[in-house]
Amino acid sequence: MITSDQLLNSLPNVERTPFVENSVRDAYSREIENISYYTKNAVNPSVGFDTFRQSGNQFIAEFWVNDLVLEKKNQYNWHMQNTSQWLYAGCILLQDGKVSTHH
Repeated sequence: MITSDQLLNSLPNVERTPFVENSVRDAYSREIENISYYTKNAVNPSVGFDTFRQSGNQFIAEFWVNDLVLEKKNQYNWHMQNTSQWLYAGCILLQDGKVSTHH
C-alpha cells in the first residue's frame, strides 16, 4: 500500500499547494479507513491504491478492495474495469486545485 507521502510525490510540484496537500492527506486518511473496514470483512481480500496519473487536466489516484473468493464475471463499468469482485472502489481526484473523492 502506498503512503500519503508517496501519493503526494506523484503529483507535479506546480499542483502541490498547501491546500491541495492538506486536502489529499485528509482524503487519503478517510479512504485508508474505508479500505481497512472492507478488507476486514473480505474472505480473501486484494487491495490496491495507485499513485496519481494524469488524464487531461485531472489527476486521478484509484483505489479498490476486491474479495477474490467472489466469482469473476463479465461485469464491467463504463471505465471498462471488471467490478465483479469489488467490495469498495473509487478515486481521489484533483482538478483545478480542488480535491474530491468518487466511489
